[in-house]
Amino acid sequence: MDKERLRDLFEEATVDCYDEDEQFTGIFYALAEGDLNFPLKARALGDLVEVVDLDGKNSSPRRGITALVRKGDQEYPVALADLEFVDPDPASAEWLEVYRYWLSLTW
Repeated sequence: MDKERLRDLFEEATVDCYDEDEQFTGIFYALAEGDLNFPLKARALGDLVEVVDLDGKNSSPRRGITALVRKGDQEYPVALADLEFVDPDPASAEWLEVYRYWLSLTW
């Protein structure tokens, strides 16, 4: 994705945000409310897992976004930034890049 598209999506998610906490909320809801197409395949610590949702209870501006992943019949939380996504659809890939961009601004 080019830098202009990245900035446009970032601004779309954070248009009325005045600080990092509000930016986090804007990005979280952009991803959770339909911009990520679940389930997504990813690797967590080398294991192939399925990302089934985002975990709002365990996500915060200081910790970042937590994803709920499934391996077999087990579900567990993993930091979204720690996942290596395997062939995500184009829309999901763009928004995951927006999240990584936000992380680079705040961490």
